[in-house]
Amino acid sequence: MANETLPPPPAVPQTVPRTPTVEIWSLVLAILSFFCGWLLTAIPAVICGHVARSKIRKSGGALRGEGIATAGLILGYIALVLGVMGIPLLVSMIQSHR
Repeated sequence: MANETLPPPPAVPQTVPRTPTVEIWSLVLAILSFFCGWLLTAIPAVICGHVARSKIRKSGGALRGEGIATAGLILGYIALVLGVMGIPLLVSMIQSHR
């Protein structure tokens, strides 16, 4: 009886943190904002990024991927700034052709 080996303890299933889809949308929309539909994609990218970061923080570790949401936010804000800076340039180009 002293040499008896005990069976290993049952395996505890570990939950893998999921990635919320809203953060993926944030990154996709932010990248699209540089190629097409600046206003229609940059603003939703920023909104989705903030929603995703909020969900990740409130999840207590059940959700992951804050980096993707942050990348979507940064790219979305850069696209917004570039777009706003480009409006006066576009207006001056239109006026110079008249």
